[in-house]
Amino acid sequence: MQHAFSLRDPAGMCRLAKGTFLLLVAVVTMMLGAPFSASIAHASGGSEPRFGLQPVLYDPSNLLTKSYFIFDDKPGIVVTSRVRVINSGTARGSVSLYAVDATTGQTSGAVYLNRDDPRNDVGAWITLGVQQLTLDPGQSQIVPFQITIPRTVRPGQHLGGIVAENLTQQSNSPTRNTKQNTSTFKITIKNLTIIAVQVNLPGTPVEQLAATGAQIGGENGYQQLLVGLSNTGTVMLKPSGTLQVTDAQGHVVEHFALKLDTFLPQTAINYPVAITGPALGVGDYQTTLNLTYGHGKVLHSTNSFSITRQQLRQIFPSGKTQAPLGLDNEFAGMPLWQLLLIVGAGLVLLWTGGNRVYRRFVVSRPRAKRGNSRKV
Repeated sequence: MQHAFSLRDPAGMCRLAKGTFLLLVAVVTMMLGAPFSASIAHASGGSEPRFGLQPVLYDPSNLLTKSYFIFDDKPGIVVTSRVRVINSGTARGSVSLYAVDATTGQTSGAVYLNRDDPRNDVGAWITLGVQQLTLDPGQSQIVPFQITIPRTVRPGQHLGGIVAENLTQQSNSPTRNTKQNTSTFKITIKNLTIIAVQVNLPGTPVEQLAATGAQIGGENGYQQLLVGLSNTGTVMLKPSGTLQVTDAQGHVVEHFALKLDTFLPQTAINYPVAITGPALGVGDYQTTLNLTYGHGKVLHSTNSFSITRQQLRQIFPSGKTQAPLGLDNEFAGMPLWQLLLIVGAGLVLLWTGGNRVYRRFVVSRPRAKRGNSRKV
């Protein structure tokens, strides 16, 4: 399960991913910060430490470097830099510092992996001079770090981040209602702040986006179309375009405008597109995807997918919300040709049965009466 917390910024969507930050359940609020940095915060009640990160130096010709690190370097070298850790809260506290890799979230945008996830890119290249600090309110400290770029590494853009994890966890003690013999759950919240570290390595930029298929998905009564996408290039992309869905008869049943956020190189996702109108029923469908990205590049792809009754029952277990009308009816969602075949067979049976009744009760009886009158 992926937990992602995000804020919008000019460089892309910034989130935290794959971390179980809560015990049971918690309500978090977002602290709007600088581009490519994120914070998970909680509703405060009293004094508490609150930590932030910012570059010590920046490139005046690139104002983005005021907010996060961007290094243009070469393989096989060691880059040194410094990050300022600030306690902007109202209480003394301790903070843990560590590096992580980034990837692309399912809905696009850069996401930062959990502390325990494997590190194979920028997160593995970073070595921090200090792993833990204790700061008073308003106090800051500069922490040196270095980036050891491997000698053998692909060209293009790489992304990771430095995380400041507040070691002062907020928790609510459980309470008990003796009259109703019930108790509340204990909630523990971790506070994390991330600053991005982007490393650009020389080489011919490769802008390449590929479609890997489509399939139906969704849960809890809401249907989604999952569009497989892969950035096989070496640079970040922000694709946009349209997605059209047609049924087996070629009728357009859905049309979507798509605008994806940052898509990191060498990553793949199943991009979810919500079916907001009536759900798609059982049958065969085709998607037509047109995306523009990079410097005027276009991805055009057609893919087929099918929807089964079992899939619909998994998405709509109670047959409510977006469920196709008559989902519990065995004929619901059948292709038109099957319905016409069934109706035609029914009409043939009705005609045959009706013809037999007509011959027996309408045609044969008058003949019997005429024979009886001759006997009289």
